[in-house]
Amino acid sequence: MSITDATGSLTTAWTEQSTVDFTAGTLSTISDCVSEVESRLKRGTLSSSTSPTSTQVQNWLIYAKQLLVEKKGFTFARRFATASTVAGTYRYGLPPDYNGGLTVLKDTTSDHHVPIWLDHQFNIKYPDPSAEAQGEPVVACVKNLELWLSRPADSVYTLELEYERSGDDNTQTDFSWLPQIERFRCCDYAAFRGFMDLHMWNEGSMYERLWNQGIGEAIRADGKRKWKSMNYQMIDMITEYRARK
Repeated sequence: MSITDATGSLTTAWTEQSTVDFTAGTLSTISDCVSEVESRLKRGTLSSSTSPTSTQVQNWLIYAKQLLVEKKGFTFARRFATASTVAGTYRYGLPPDYNGGLTVLKDTTSDHHVPIWLDHQFNIKYPDPSAEAQGEPVVACVKNLELWLSRPADSVYTLELEYERSGDDNTQTDFSWLPQIERFRCCDYAAFRGFMDLHMWNEGSMYERLWNQGIGEAIRADGKRKWKSMNYQMIDMITEYRARK
């Protein structure tokens, strides 16, 4: 899948790492999710002339997907993408669904980790990256939606970026990366908005409770999963430092 950024004057093509896909499940696309909401509203086939419209339902589903990512430390929000450097260039646009958080950068051509510094540290050490001798990138910095490298590349290197996505995908209709239970939760939210649009307050309130309950359960499940992955113990600073080095 192509992930292309075009913020400002920068255009950097990021390509998602290839994976072996398993069956997507019942709600494999946003169209399937719209059909699921259709069946809950019991208003027949939704279209551009119905109330709510099929476009409204699709927008509510997209909004619900983004709320999921925002409201919880979303376990399944990680993404891996690659891009190629250009000789003499040190500024690269980040993928359009970049959402900050834990970001890891690797130079897979030279097979080494590229540390990401805070911007004020980077600015002190490299006030003008273009003045640095070209070579293999050794350090990076995230500035707004740009990735700055020092040194500027002297050749083509493949960068692998691991980051947290926002839900505002390169295609907003992509639901395939969500676990199926989260897709059903998005349908709960869209059904809630649909019933409210129809002034069916009782049904809308029921689906709103289902949505809020599902979000709460997901947050607690994330916390338990993270705690278990840490072997039910805090990682001290020295252990973390040794692991990074």
